[in-house]
Amino acid sequence: MTEPASDRIIDLINWGRALFMERKIPHARYTMEVLLEHVLGAKRADLYCDYGRRLTPEEMRRLKSYVAGRLARNPLWRLVGEVEFYGLAIRVNDRVLIPRPETEMLVERAIEELSRLPREGLRYAADIGTGSGNIAIAIARTVPGVFVYATDLSPDALAAAESNARLHGVDGAICLLCGDLLAPFAPGGAGRLDVIVSNPPYVSDAEWADLPPEVRDREPRLALHGGTDGLEIIRRLVAGAPGVLSPGGALIIEVGRGQASPVREMMARDGAFGRVEVHKDYSGIERVVVGAANGR
Repeated sequence: MTEPASDRIIDLINWGRALFMERKIPHARYTMEVLLEHVLGAKRADLYCDYGRRLTPEEMRRLKSYVAGRLARNPLWRLVGEVEFYGLAIRVNDRVLIPRPETEMLVERAIEELSRLPREGLRYAADIGTGSGNIAIAIARTVPGVFVYATDLSPDALAAAESNARLHGVDGAICLLCGDLLAPFAPGGAGRLDVIVSNPPYVSDAEWADLPPEVRDREPRLALHGGTDGLEIIRRLVAGAPGVLSPGGALIIEVGRGQASPVREMMARDGAFGRVEVHKDYSGIERVVVGAANGR
C-alpha cells in the first residue's frame, strides 16, 4: 500500500480514491469519505469545509488500518461497525447481513399495510430472518401500537438484534424468537399476525459465484443463499404464511432481480392471497412482493 502525499484531508481523499480505483473497489471516493467520517467523527460535508485539516498520528493509524481492511475486501460497513438504515444507526458484525438501502422498502410497505388496520389495540408484525434487527426496529420505532416478533435461526444474529433494539429503545416492543422461518408461530407458539415481512435468502446457485467477494466471502451464507433457483426459502414462506396471518393480513417479501413474477404466481396460485402487488425499487427493479390474505 503506497503512502499518502500528506496527512491533510483532501490529500487523503485523493490517496484513498486512487487506491480503491486501482483495486476495482466500487464507489472509491465515497468509501474513503465514509472511512474519514468514522475516524474523525465528522459528516461528509464537513470534510470539504475543512479539507486542509491534518490528521493526528493516532487518526492516521486508524485510517490506514481501515483502508487496508477495505483493500482486503472487508465490507465497508462492517469495518466501521454500523450502517444507516431508515435513519437509524444499526450495528453490524460478521454474523449478520449488512442492511441494504433497497430493504427500506419493506419497512415502507409494512407501515402501509399496518395503517389499513383498525387502530384499537395492538397490531402484530413479524420480521422473519431478522439478522441485525434493522427491519423490526424500524417498524417498532415508526408505527404506534405495534408489537414485533423478530425471528432468526442464528443465536448470534438474535444477539445482534437484541443489542440494536436496546440501543434504539424498542426492546420492550420486540420479542426475539429463535427458530426456522415461521416455526415459532406453529400451534402453541406465538399468536396470529397482521403483517409478516422478510428479506429472505434469495441468491441462486448461478448467481453465487458472481457476487462481489466482500459479499460472497464475508457475509453469512445462511442469510444469502436461497437454493438452486433462489426461491427455496420464499416458497416455504408463501406456503406457510396463510396459516399464521390474521384474516386480511399481509406477507411482504423482498426478492431478487427476475423473481417477482414467479413469486407473484406462487401467491396467486391457490387463492390464499386475494390481493398481490409488486413494487419496484429506485433502480426500477421489481423488488418487493406483497400478498394480502383473503379476508380484507
